[in-house]
Amino acid sequence: MKKFYVASDHAGRKVKLKALKLLEELKIPFEDLSPVNTDTDDYPDFAKQVTKKVSGNSYGLLVCGTGIGMSIAANKVKGVRAALVMDAKDAKLAREHNNSNILVLSGWKNYKDLKKILKDFHTTNFLKGRHSRRVNKIKDLE
Repeated sequence: MKKFYVASDHAGRKVKLKALKLLEELKIPFEDLSPVNTDTDDYPDFAKQVTKKVSGNSYGLLVCGTGIGMSIAANKVKGVRAALVMDAKDAKLAREHNNSNILVLSGWKNYKDLKKILKDFHTTNFLKGRHSRRVNKIKDLE
């Protein structure tokens, strides 16, 4: 079972804590890389911590206010395909079509289907086929 490396800045802390409880409930292993937040912390620092840990045997979960900053920062790292998702369908498609390895959430959104988002991201496989060609073109951009 793939492990999640998780981090948030101060604006994402509430959603992150909810996600951690749900990961525990789903029996999905995780490690919180931002156990303490301050009002002056910076999301790129947490994106960096998570991207260093993510590998073929693990996923990342990042949360900041909009989710956009974490997405931009994480996607600067070679081999990372961070996807900002708003619902379970996005989570599933991020895995199926983009082979995304980091799930990004907004700390300012009230996710009614957060459990399904986490579960779908964790259990959905990459479809390969024509999607492999596209992911390889993304890799070429690195």
